[in-house]
Amino acid sequence: MKVGFGKRSISPPIGAPLAGFAARQGVCEGIHDELFARAVVIEDSGTVVALVSLDLLAVASDFVDETRRVIAAQVPIEPAAILIASTHTHAGPVTVNAFFNPDESLDAGYMALLGNAIVEAVETAWQSRFPARVGIGTGTIDGLGVNRRSPDGQPVDREIGILKVDDDKGRTRAVLINYGCHPTVLGPDNLLASGDFPAMAIERVESRLGDGSFAMYVNGAQGDISVGHSSELSAIGVVTPGRTFERATELGHQLGDSVLSGLSAIPTHDRARLQFDTLVARFPLKPYPPPEQTGMALREAEAHVNKLPVNGELPEYRQAKSELLYSSITHFYARQATKYKDGVLPMELQAIQIGDSVFVGVPAEVFVEVGMRIKSTGGPPTFLAGITNGYIGYLPSRKAFETGGYEVVSARCGPDAEDRLIEGVKRLKRTLGLVNG
Repeated sequence: MKVGFGKRSISPPIGAPLAGFAARQGVCEGIHDELFARAVVIEDSGTVVALVSLDLLAVASDFVDETRRVIAAQVPIEPAAILIASTHTHAGPVTVNAFFNPDESLDAGYMALLGNAIVEAVETAWQSRFPARVGIGTGTIDGLGVNRRSPDGQPVDREIGILKVDDDKGRTRAVLINYGCHPTVLGPDNLLASGDFPAMAIERVESRLGDGSFAMYVNGAQGDISVGHSSELSAIGVVTPGRTFERATELGHQLGDSVLSGLSAIPTHDRARLQFDTLVARFPLKPYPPPEQTGMALREAEAHVNKLPVNGELPEYRQAKSELLYSSITHFYARQATKYKDGVLPMELQAIQIGDSVFVGVPAEVFVEVGMRIKSTGGPPTFLAGITNGYIGYLPSRKAFETGGYEVVSARCGPDAEDRLIEGVKRLKRTLGLVNG
């Protein structure tokens, strides 16, 4: 088996809008820590797979499709064998149009540079392959992710997925970290580009492994998991204490140390069965009123906010801002729904088997309970890669629809999306021969 890795900078220019918070005021004023496109390529017995991680909020599926096509034209790897995930940092440039930035436009020049950087990172990984041994295991962590929709912060998934790459001398050269949590230590008041706590975890791992080492982060089921800040307050621009780079570093080092402590228990092997497949699942959209109606509701919500004194501490103001936010999201989705005449949203699901484990790519912010169901769908150990190969918004659990809230309003599909996702994952596993029936 051979493995290679590579990375390229994707930091935005000063003055670029930053993505992730609808209420953020201002543009990028500097680079706190460099953003990267990172890639690892694994080859065994003529089969090649590539895992790519971007220090970005998300990218669209058509961008992923085109980038895969370009990679496949330059490296002997099939498009379906390329997984492109975003870490979901809320301190990166705007690279997707979604419910939180309906009126922002993408910088065509930056998007071209981003596509080239991803291709170059994969090419570097391919060209730098070395004889390697690979193992996949898990670690655990407490005190990082909490359930932001629950008073007691539960449920959470304490598990860290770890892909470990050793060279033929036994030295650990590369690590992939898979953990589900919103990288939102930094809030809407931050105007510096940063990878947030995942970048600090990567820095910790690489510094401990030594020169020439490589680490990358792939998010998991993070839809309702964060570092303890309210999604709704963040969305309307209320800044809460503790959203500092020092805190991001503290949590990142905690994650990095948990990964490092688990490495020694993960055996590696000089052969690994590699398989991959994709399928397009169909998810019915929620019913939306006509855009004319949602547009009128949006204008009324704006007028209500404009009549109130600007004071984020007043409950009435916060409520009005939340209603405006919800109206904006609903109007955006109502307009989007007109593009799908059959009322069905197509969503690519991907499975990549590496040895005795499988990574499942989903282009959504999946709730933790759904992610834990995916892990229990049978067959080999399964790790969810969220915000992967596109972005469709939140995918809440069926139970979450009973209470509503920001994430449910921000979901394009209804309560049955959970079961449809689980069935799609099972279908992929059956296709790959990983489960029976």
